[in-house]
Amino acid sequence: MTLSFAREPWTDPLWAHADRAAEAALRELPEAVVLAFDTDLCLVRAGGQALERLGDPASCAPGSPLEQVLPGDLWLTIEPLLRSALAGETRSREIWTAGQRHCVLVDVGPLCEDGAAGAVTGGLVVVLEITARRQAELLEPHLQSDFDGEYERFEHTPIGAGVLTLDGDWLLVNRALCEITGYTAEELIGSPFEEIVHPEDADNDSEQREALLAGEIPAFRVDKRLFDAAGESGSTILSLSLVRERDGTPMHYVAQLQDVSERKRLEQNLRALGDHDPLTGVRNRRLFGHDLKLQVARSRRYGEVAGLMLIELDAFARVSEHHGEQAADEALEAVARALSRRLRETDLLARVGAEQFAVLLPHIDEPGLAVLAEGLARVVTACGVDVGDELLHPSASIGFTLVDEHALSAEQALLAADRAMRDAGQAEVGAGG
Repeated sequence: MTLSFAREPWTDPLWAHADRAAEAALRELPEAVVLAFDTDLCLVRAGGQALERLGDPASCAPGSPLEQVLPGDLWLTIEPLLRSALAGETRSREIWTAGQRHCVLVDVGPLCEDGAAGAVTGGLVVVLEITARRQAELLEPHLQSDFDGEYERFEHTPIGAGVLTLDGDWLLVNRALCEITGYTAEELIGSPFEEIVHPEDADNDSEQREALLAGEIPAFRVDKRLFDAAGESGSTILSLSLVRERDGTPMHYVAQLQDVSERKRLEQNLRALGDHDPLTGVRNRRLFGHDLKLQVARSRRYGEVAGLMLIELDAFARVSEHHGEQAADEALEAVARALSRRLRETDLLARVGAEQFAVLLPHIDEPGLAVLAEGLARVVTACGVDVGDELLHPSASIGFTLVDEHALSAEQALLAADRAMRDAGQAEVGAGG
């Protein structure tokens, strides 16, 4: 946030000097607050992104006494520095405010009419928030003492580790934590941990933290998804413990983050292999059976109507015998892709046999099933597999049944669809004869 004001006649010469000095200071320290003031300690110029954290931006009008702009505890400490600037001195001081909870670095110097040799017409104060940095510097020797020589191992451990304030801001981070997040130590220190946590996981440990602060548990572990510096999401396991003063007062958290993204991906792949056909990538018989049982239960309880369809490729064994297993596999893959493109996103396609597919279609009626069966038969025939001298076009027999409130079980529904499929295949053979 940057505030600038129109020139007033009584401040015009001072304004020019203040404006140049303030812009130069903000270029060097964009996170600072810069205040230019006149000989009456009234504001001439204010700027800086952190202005709202230091004082009240609404009160930063030209001519406002700095005593009204700055927080009371900061004003009492800084006033002697401002008056020394009007005497031509340049001063710097580190100041703790708000009950030793915040630390700022204050640099004050004079504004002169014609450069350094001119008369002093005002002053410039630059205020920089350095709380996180100073807390980290003060904490480091304490940690070294508490860890009895383990601090070096903390820095070089392969697991991401860091120290958090009770408000959740990073105080210290090790190299592994920087590698996991993609941020530098300078970028992390002073920033909230929650800024890199997936929103859905931000509060998934609130109960454990309360128990930790209350002394009910010594530590806890929880899964956390994080966003790295590139915006990519990763999976970690957060281990959090609490360091206390000798009297039991909580001081800070010690956090350890273990990157388990690769393990999570492997687990997902293994689950997919267990639930999906490795050749075609569609559901396998086991997962489809589970889905069908759930649909039967919903239909019996809530009256939902769904369709169940079985698709069997005709005389498919001959493809493997005459053209080889690779041609048969390519045909199955082509059919699975074509069926997936034709079906709705809510329809569930599975390979339930060597040359047999099944489809569960929620919210469909019998006429709709009949129309879809005709369309899928054309889709299967349109699939072409190059087998060298010719282009192979498979065909299929398709049978279907409704799954409604009268369905007895998933097994009965499959038997009904299978009978319909056999009848359709015999009808085609009879028609062909």
